[in-house]
Amino acid sequence: MPRWNGRILTALVVTVSVAGWSAADDPAPSPRPGEAPHAAAGMDLSGEKANPLESPPGLTPAVKLRGRIEVDAVMVVQSEASKALLGDLQNGYGFRRARLGAQGTVGSSALWVAEIDFAGGDVQLRDMFVGLTALPGVRQVRVGHFREPFSLEGATSSNFITFLERSPLNQLDPTRNWGVAGYWWPDGERLTFALGAFRDDTTSAGLSVGDDDAWAVTTRLTWLPVYEDRGTAYQLVHVGAAFSQRRPAGGVVQYNLDPQSNLLMVPDNPPSPFLPGVDVPASGQQLYNLQAAGIRGPLSIQGEWFGSAIQQKGAGVVFLHGFYAYASYFLTGEHRGYDRQRGAFDRVAVRRPLVRSEGAPASGFGAVELAARFAVADYASGNLPVPSAPARAIPGAVVYEATFGVNWYLNDHTRVMANYTLAVPDVGGYPALPVHVFGLRTAIYW
Repeated sequence: MPRWNGRILTALVVTVSVAGWSAADDPAPSPRPGEAPHAAAGMDLSGEKANPLESPPGLTPAVKLRGRIEVDAVMVVQSEASKALLGDLQNGYGFRRARLGAQGTVGSSALWVAEIDFAGGDVQLRDMFVGLTALPGVRQVRVGHFREPFSLEGATSSNFITFLERSPLNQLDPTRNWGVAGYWWPDGERLTFALGAFRDDTTSAGLSVGDDDAWAVTTRLTWLPVYEDRGTAYQLVHVGAAFSQRRPAGGVVQYNLDPQSNLLMVPDNPPSPFLPGVDVPASGQQLYNLQAAGIRGPLSIQGEWFGSAIQQKGAGVVFLHGFYAYASYFLTGEHRGYDRQRGAFDRVAVRRPLVRSEGAPASGFGAVELAARFAVADYASGNLPVPSAPARAIPGAVVYEATFGVNWYLNDHTRVMANYTLAVPDVGGYPALPVHVFGLRTAIYW
């Protein structure tokens, strides 16, 4: 493995200046018909006319509040044998996400996002970055704490994902870290490209301290070979790929080492209680992703493959991989939104929102979406070492998950979600032990 050093990082930062922008977790939503232009284009988010006495024309700072509240109830049904193998997973009632923040622009020169999460009783940093949007030959150069450009699931805000949780393969998405990245797309908005350098060991406080070489280089490319948005005729095809070359922090790659007591989880990529612990002394790691999706009116399909190659010290390469595929359908005729500048799914425009006027009965019903997903996570690599933690000392497993969901969108910013997941861990030497998970969420986002 080559050794990352300051000269390589400098070269990456220079390379980033020829790339462009694709926002990570809905920092600046795309406009809808009749709405103001995109914030990245320099709109005044306050809606007020610029005051030339306060700042030069086109450089008026603008601020807009943002946030989300997700109120969850998760219930688990296990056999006694499953409890002995995986632990007794408790029901959970609380907040999956409780975020508050703000975003803004300084004319067309810069934008920023600052958001923190209070779920679980701990203050955790989520998106906190500055984006430079007026540099020549680049859509945006971003510096701060934000999602690495990788999977389609990760690029799609949690406000707009189809199920309560992303697939179990999201564990192989590097999610948020401190870094610098560039993002680009052409005027036709059929392509997006992103490239960045990140610190692999960034904490939830957005800090990475130390002289080690825990750097990662992550890149993502997406393409829309089909895109049509004409009245009721809406269809698209999305394809993409991502790659990350990483130097693991502390020379160790770890997944799932903390046993889960319940499934009401706070991290970006929470550990799975159905997968074995991974604790691999490693000199390097590569992450791979292939992604595809399509929309034809109310029907949507989406799938991704993830892979992780870990260069184990003193032993063979550990390879973890898996895929998911799902379909969803709007009974009320809507379709999933898509942001071409981010290469990710976006807000659903509800045709008949549920509203009530004073002295009048409620009108509209909202939108109803049905969805089904199948996922396979293969952590049964023959080179996988047994973890030191006894509670996770399973040498390898393949997990099969089937999830079924119903989403009721009351309006563009409020929805109720119900999921049922059947998880079947296939652990060597043990019989298949299915686990049943029921989840309910009421969410509002702005």
